[in-house]
Amino acid sequence: MVEKGDVAVFIDFENIYISMHNKYDTDPNFESIMDRCNDYGRVIIARAYADWYRYPRVTSALYANSIEPMYVPTYYYDRDDTKSSKAIKNSVDIHLCIEAMKTLYSYPNITTYIFATGDRDFIPLVNSIRQHGKWVVVIAIGGAASAHLAQSADEFLLYQQLIDKEETLEEPLKDPYRALVEAVQLARSRGNVCTLASLKLLIMEIMRGFDEKEYKDPQGRPFAKFKNFVKEAERRGLVQIFTSGTVNEVFLPGEDPYELSHFASKPPSEEEKEEAEKVAGIGSQEWRAFRDVMRQFDEPVLFVHIYNALRGLRNQEVIDLSNSQIKEMIKEAIKNGLLMRSSRGAHRYYELNPEQPLPK
Repeated sequence: MVEKGDVAVFIDFENIYISMHNKYDTDPNFESIMDRCNDYGRVIIARAYADWYRYPRVTSALYANSIEPMYVPTYYYDRDDTKSSKAIKNSVDIHLCIEAMKTLYSYPNITTYIFATGDRDFIPLVNSIRQHGKWVVVIAIGGAASAHLAQSADEFLLYQQLIDKEETLEEPLKDPYRALVEAVQLARSRGNVCTLASLKLLIMEIMRGFDEKEYKDPQGRPFAKFKNFVKEAERRGLVQIFTSGTVNEVFLPGEDPYELSHFASKPPSEEEKEEAEKVAGIGSQEWRAFRDVMRQFDEPVLFVHIYNALRGLRNQEVIDLSNSQIKEMIKEAIKNGLLMRSSRGAHRYYELNPEQPLPK
């Protein structure tokens, strides 16, 4: 933990309040929040941002915990018709960001910035403050916090970790690797993608106070990253890591990642492989021969006429394609717009499109 110094606290009240009511149907405990903030040093600024006309009974609890309510108005589409008017999202985010940046430059003595929010829109703010050498802590509600916001902060705390400390101490110790499996199952039940970032948030819900650095690899070294912890779980046969591009997803053993992945394309089927092999033998030389054949026709012709003309080139050893490859070549030309199609009654005719370049 960072050395104690002066602390600034910024609370995105509506984000915390709504998340608490959606998940626990209760008001947030500001006393617990401020008790934890005081652990980082002397709190000299503590502000909560919201339209307080919508939450008139909350301000007294804020003042009681040395939190200054900062009013941000909410605007409506039609003030004349109050029954049908709809609230426009207020500008809490921008107000909070401006105040935090003003504090950054006005009070260089502040060493720790604490943000109570789960909104990913604050990631650029967190990054900017960290670039000035400040320690940034994010407090959020489990199940309503952005995994990317949690990763961007120096320290991330779940609101649940701040309350019922005695109960937390009495909790039986869980196997962290089994908790990881529970996190995968919990992510699916909530409809979340099982990325490393989202799973770390969930495992912190399951095991309050979880920190991968408290556990060691087979060589006795503490895990430097959560990914290393998951790799150890994979070595134990509890999960499997699947990488698609730059994204790592976690699945259970025996599952097909291509079927469950939100990012990876499914591997080609046998039929698709066969089709790809048919097209694979068609090179630039074959396409030039195809164009020359089509230029010989003075008017649109049927598919079979093109097919027979290309077979004639094969007999003359101009091209070396099988019958199926010739058919695929004509289909590819139609799909790419190299051949223009027209209809006469029940028949379809094709002619060369001179403006369309040859496929590569």
